[in-house]
Amino acid sequence: MPKRLLDVIALVACLCLPGAAAAQRVEASDEGDATPLHWAAHEGDDSAVARLLRAGADVDATTPRGVTPLALACAGGHAGAVEALLVAGADPNLASPDGETPLMVAARTGVVDSVASLLRHGAVVEAREGWRGQTALMWAAAENHAIVVAPLVAGGANVDAHSDNGFTSLAFAVRAGHTDTVEALLDAGADINLTLPDGTSPLVIAVINARYDLGVLLLERGADPNASEQGWTALHQLVWTRRPNRSYNNPPAFPTGSVTDLELVTALVAHGADINAAQTAEPRDRYRNALNRTGATPFLLATKAVDLTLMRLLLDLGADPLLTNEDGTTPLLVAAGVGIWSSGESPGSSEEALEAVTLMLELGDSVTTVDANGDAALHGAVMRGSKDLLLFLIDQGAALNPVNEHGWTPLTIAQGIFYANLGRRWPDMEAALLELGATSPTPPDPPRE
Repeated sequence: MPKRLLDVIALVACLCLPGAAAAQRVEASDEGDATPLHWAAHEGDDSAVARLLRAGADVDATTPRGVTPLALACAGGHAGAVEALLVAGADPNLASPDGETPLMVAARTGVVDSVASLLRHGAVVEAREGWRGQTALMWAAAENHAIVVAPLVAGGANVDAHSDNGFTSLAFAVRAGHTDTVEALLDAGADINLTLPDGTSPLVIAVINARYDLGVLLLERGADPNASEQGWTALHQLVWTRRPNRSYNNPPAFPTGSVTDLELVTALVAHGADINAAQTAEPRDRYRNALNRTGATPFLLATKAVDLTLMRLLLDLGADPLLTNEDGTTPLLVAAGVGIWSSGESPGSSEEALEAVTLMLELGDSVTTVDANGDAALHGAVMRGSKDLLLFLIDQGAALNPVNEHGWTPLTIAQGIFYANLGRRWPDMEAALLELGATSPTPPDPPRE
């Protein structure tokens, strides 16, 4: 038996003392200003709680941090103690200094009897804590307590309420991959297409977090496969989630469940996703990236990641392989390396890039195309740092000295002038280009951020 509980029992035994002596013991506090009733509630000792209450313990006694016996009973999932305290007059809405109510604590713990008791005794179901404006239903959703969703909604919880940061209960559940709670929220009437303030839909949230099973579930429950209010669709998002940049500091989302990313691609298209949808905005995703993704299709993004498996699947599903972004950057240019911020950061190997460029040539793309920025395939090969790809493109007829808007030729980049401006040189490519007669404007003019 825990020492704390033994202390509580000893204190309860002291209640047999007469009058003032008993009252003094009931309200005695430890070094943290917790009373015997706090500890009895914390331990879930219904008998001790009852005896302390009969002896006159302050049911709403509060520690300096704002902790009440009721909050402790809720946190411990002690439904019997919760009911006893409420019957004895505990305030169901007495919140901590941060606005955390007993109902929020009970919802986070997930004990339905505690939630039911609080609601019966007048707990305000839509109260919000002071940090992020979250409600009890949001806390239940985030912790996957599907069992308390229905009673909270029946008690008046707004299933589509947004937190101060814009998250709904459904968004919390989807992000965490809580399938049971997602279904409970949808059954309770949650809007499956209600977005965050920036336009991100629950379906896109599922893909961001590699919750592919949930992606299929949401589609089957009526999610819009083309939702893109924030500027891109779930198909676009899946390309980045599947193969993120190496420069992305946080580890990528780890897929959970039995549905694979490629299976979700197929499901999205089967449910009506526009496979050739163009992005309408540039994501603020912290990727180091020099490609204008506005106008990009999922296939174009897959070529940037030289994700050959996904490229081939998208082709099989009907993707147009020759659509460009708004700068006219073709999939071949992107596969070659146009749009890379710094060599080695973008996903994919040089071998994969060569295979992707070869595939694009077979599909009718051209090595002579130049985009609106003046970048050509040979610029991309040097940006990627691939001599083999450079020589292959030259063999296929790529121009040796194209000049982009910064005044750079491929030789300029090989000599160390580039977006990242790190002074990195590629002596092997520099030598090969010079041997073939390449030239570079003097002096090159690196761009300013």
